[in-house]
Amino acid sequence: MFPAENKSVVRRYFEQVIDGGRIELLDELAAADCIIHRPEAAGPIRGVAAFKQAVGKILAVYSEFHTTIHDMIAGDDKVVCRLTHKGVHATNWTSRIGTHAVAGKPVSWPAIAIFRVQEGRIAEEWVCRDELGMLIQLGALAR
Repeated sequence: MFPAENKSVVRRYFEQVIDGGRIELLDELAAADCIIHRPEAAGPIRGVAAFKQAVGKILAVYSEFHTTIHDMIAGDDKVVCRLTHKGVHATNWTSRIGTHAVAGKPVSWPAIAIFRVQEGRIAEEWVCRDELGMLIQLGALAR
């Protein structure tokens, strides 16, 4: 795959799966043996079924969700995205430090996501986000 094609896979992931809620598209966008590294997961998420379940849990927390991709850089089999997510919580949110009553509260956060794309599918993803900033915005932590 060429870097432009890899970027297209990642853009489709954000636009159609994350923002569009079409979790079933992970069957064609993710490798069967994909490995996903997310801050809220205790360990790597392995395989498409587990990836779909994890994305479903994430999206269920929000009544609204939107991603803005600011930069997308690709080379060889990697795609790096600098982005901002914005959402409105539909339910409580569980962070790495506990569960927070934040239903109805809007939140936005910057993130960096690094993807390894193999044969046109997401083979691996690493996510780093400003969870501390999220907790402060939502009033779960004082400054």
